[in-house]
Amino acid sequence: YKFQVTVGFADSMTINNSATTTVVVGSQDLMASISGGVEQTVAIGADAELDGSESYDPDDNDAEGAMAYTWTVAHVLDDGSREDANSLLASVNATQPVLAFTPTTAAGWASGATYEFTLTVSRGTRSAAYSVLVSVSSDQYMPRATVTEFDE
Repeated sequence: YKFQVTVGFADSMTINNSATTTVVVGSQDLMASISGGVEQTVAIGADAELDGSESYDPDDNDAEGAMAYTWTVAHVLDDGSREDANSLLASVNATQPVLAFTPTTAAGWASGATYEFTLTVSRGTRSAAYSVLVSVSSDQYMPRATVTEFDE
């Protein structure tokens, strides 16, 4: 945006001064989010999902097109380093806000292992990422609680 201000005496517009300034309004960063906390546990063989649908664009700029979602996964090794494990997502749709998967040993998931799931959201030239750690448990009968209402 370009603004110009002209100041002068009311009785004599021949004596005045002008100033011009340019204001550039930048885009805000996208906000990537995965519900359920930064550390989660799923049972081997049980259906699981990671929900990134609360990710959003604070600018809500439709001119940049729809927001794109990309999920990746890495195996967290004992020394804390990461090893690419994206092949585990080969049979699921890893481009939606919600990632649904079933960790099975037949598909290559390791019981007792920890995986880092990263959701990257992008729109236009902007992107943001958020990661959670998911531990895969051999306990197939893990209790699962869902909070539907909360009063303070």
